[in-house]
Amino acid sequence: MGNSSVTSAVNTTCLFDEDFLITMMPPVFTILFILAASFNSFSLWILCFQIKKKTPVDILMLNLCAGDLGFSLTNPLLIIYHSKNNQWMFGNFMCKLLVFLIFSSMLVSVFFLACISSYQCYMVIRPIQSQNRITKKCTIVLSVTIWLVTCAFISMAFFTTNVSEKNGKLHCLSLNEGITSGNLLSSTITLSILGFMIPFGFLFVSTILIRQQLSNPALTSQSQQRGQHAVKMMVIVLFIFMVCFFPPVVTRLLVATMDHGNCPLFQKVGKLYYSSLPFLHLHGILNPIVYCYASTKYREKVIQILRRWKCVKKSMATSSNLNVIEAKL
Repeated sequence: MGNSSVTSAVNTTCLFDEDFLITMMPPVFTILFILAASFNSFSLWILCFQIKKKTPVDILMLNLCAGDLGFSLTNPLLIIYHSKNNQWMFGNFMCKLLVFLIFSSMLVSVFFLACISSYQCYMVIRPIQSQNRITKKCTIVLSVTIWLVTCAFISMAFFTTNVSEKNGKLHCLSLNEGITSGNLLSSTITLSILGFMIPFGFLFVSTILIRQQLSNPALTSQSQQRGQHAVKMMVIVLFIFMVCFFPPVVTRLLVATMDHGNCPLFQKVGKLYYSSLPFLHLHGILNPIVYCYASTKYREKVIQILRRWKCVKKSMATSSNLNVIEAKL
C-alpha cells in the first residue's frame, strides 16, 4: 500500500478468517448500542440533574456511567466497519483513536466498579470512619486520577496499533494485526491483569469481608440490612465480571498463547473470542442495575420517574377513551 503505518500480513502465519463478522456483528452491536446508550443517558441525566446533593458513591457512579456511555458510543464505527465487509475506511489515525476509546472506557468502567464495591465494603465494615475519611473532595481527586492514569496508559495504543491489510482490504481491531506485529501476547497479559484480575480480586475480597462482618452477632438490625444490601450489589457486580469480562479475557489469552501453526484450531478459538465480544459490550446495559443497589437516592429517583411516566401514560389512555366516547355520541 506504500504506507509504513500499515501492517502487511505475513504469508507464513495462519491468519484468522473474519468474514463471519460481516453478518454477525452489525445487528448485535446495533441492539447493544441502542440499549446501552439509552440506559446510560437516562442514568447520567438522573445523576447530573436529578440528584442535587451528591455523595461520594454518586460521584463514582457518575464517572462509571460516563465511561459506559463513552464505550457505547464507539459502536457506530464498529457497525459501519463490519457492514462494509470488514473494510476500514476512516484511516489509520481513526483506528488508533477507536482502540484508545474502547480500551480506556472499558478500563475506566472496571476501575469505578471496583471503587464502588470497595466503598460499599468500607461503609459496612467501618461505617463511622468511612463518613469522615471518604469525602466528596477525596472522591473527585480519585476519579480524576483514574481517568488521567488510564488515558495515559492506553495512549500507547497510538504507537502500537495500526490498520492491517488482508486480501486488499484494510482492517481495524483485527486479531491478525496483533499477530503480525507480535504485540498480541504482551497487550493481552497487561489488559488481563489490569482490567480483570486486580479488580476482580478487589471485588472478591470485599465480598468476603462483608460476609464476615454480617456474621458478627453484635451488629444492629440497620447494619445487618445495609450489609445484606451491599452483598446483593456485590453478587451483581461479580456476575457482570464473570459474564461480560471473563469470556473475552480467557479466549484472548488462548489466542495469544496457542500455537498458530495449528490453523484449524486457531480458527475455532478465534471465532470463540469474537463471539465473546458482545458480552463485553453488555456491561454497559447491566451496570445501571448496580446503581439501584449502590445509591438509595438514585433508586428513589428512578422509582419516582417511573411512577410519573405511568401516571402520564394512564392519563393519556383515559383521555383517549373519553375522546372515543365523545366521538360516538
